[in-house]
Amino acid sequence: MNKRKSGSIVLTGVGGQGVLTAAEIIAQACLLEGYDVKKSEIHGMAQRGGSVVSHVRYSGVGAVASPLPARGSVDLLVGFELLEAVRALDWLAPDATAVVNHLLLAPPAAQTGQICSQQDYLTVIEKNVNAAIIVNGEELARRAGNIRTANTVIIGAAAPFLPISLDNWQQAVEVSVPRGTGKSNWEAFKLGRSVAAANDQQKDDRV
Repeated sequence: MNKRKSGSIVLTGVGGQGVLTAAEIIAQACLLEGYDVKKSEIHGMAQRGGSVVSHVRYSGVGAVASPLPARGSVDLLVGFELLEAVRALDWLAPDATAVVNHLLLAPPAAQTGQICSQQDYLTVIEKNVNAAIIVNGEELARRAGNIRTANTVIIGAAAPFLPISLDNWQQAVEVSVPRGTGKSNWEAFKLGRSVAAANDQQKDDRV
């Protein structure tokens, strides 16, 4: 896996999915690793249910000048919902990786039948990124013992693509999640990370 010493990450989902907490975990992990980090957030029209986008930029070779990357330059997409992940594709560089939750939260247009299927969105993502890992965040969160840890599952699946040690990931999770949820969030992170590891092993087996 390509682990860059500097890079840009876009995280996207809808309100209530823990997108901003996820961005904070990643930013904290980068800081603990010794990187310069900047983070920005864009909220949708509604606190719960509206679009939420956060950018995290890190560098180990100098200061990060701006929290916002140029469109077409982002290395890693972390998507918590399929439609929002598709909307973020134009941020990505040609060699980018996408780690996306297998979840579609139907917008109001669904009531009139004007919506694509989950598979349609998955096809768009897989056709437009260099590599895509699709994760069932809610299922793995239930296995971790807390359905609200789905966001941490997705971070765990994205973790192998970032140059951060496991110890620093664990510390970042513990300081960023609500008090009393550290154990279930860390279990969720490890389950997500195992999905990425299994995906990488499958690629090796096909070579």
